[in-house]
Order: sequence, then structure tokens, then C-alpha cells
Amino acid sequence: MNKFEAFKEATTNVFLGALINFPLGFVVLWLAQALDIIVTDTEQRIQLVIFQSVIFSIVAIIRGTYVRLYFAKKQLTKVA
Repeated sequence: MNKFEAFKEATTNVFLGALINFPLGFVVLWLAQALDIIVTDTEQRIQLVIFQSVIFSIVAIIRGTYVRLYFAKKQLTKVA
């Protein structure tokens, strides 16, 4: 597996995760406000969810790419 294939796989994986995590971010912020952990208005919640989703997605793509490359290399070493 080359770096581009690993990157493509990681990006697809993160996109699928974002479909779950984006709405979940709103639920977490709503719960935090309900428990008086944070107080935000709707606009701030939207900004926080978008910001957190972008940061987590970038980190997850990088992590996923290198994890895939590591295990692909390990598998090739086993076969050879």
C-alpha cells in the first residue's frame, strides 16, 4: 500500500466518522450547557462544533494514514 492509498483510506474513514461526530458535537455541547459546564448561544455552539470537527479530522487523517502505513509495512515484513 502506498502513501496515497493510505491517505485515501484515512480520509474516507474520517469522513464517515465526521458524519457521526458532527451532530454528536451538538449533543455534547447541549448536555454541557444543561449541566452548567458551559454557557453558549447557538452561534457559539455552531462555531465550536465546526472548529473541533476540523481539528479532530485533520489529526485523525494524519493518524490514520500513518497507522495504515505501519501495519501495511509490518504485514509485508511478515510475508517476506
